[in-house]
Amino acid sequence: MEHRVPSSSQEILPGVRLEVSTVGGYSVTHDGDYIGWIHASVGDRWNAYRRVPGDPMGDHLGRFNQTEAVRRIVAASGRNGGQARA
Repeated sequence: MEHRVPSSSQEILPGVRLEVSTVGGYSVTHDGDYIGWIHASVGDRWNAYRRVPGDPMGDHLGRFNQTEAVRRIVAASGRNGGQARA
């Protein structure tokens, strides 16, 4: 399966954007804060990483389809992305 990602930036969940990363893959931001990143794995899977300040490797969360990878990053970072806003 082809990995489809925006060429620059796209809101994938409410308040959550994918942006092309300077080191390959895609940065995940929530309301403008950098919270993690994804990069292609095998098939339709993406490796998901939660940003850990001071740790360049971050916290590997697993391999998921693109939307689930982003949801896992949001959840692991304690954010409420993808939920209905008041």
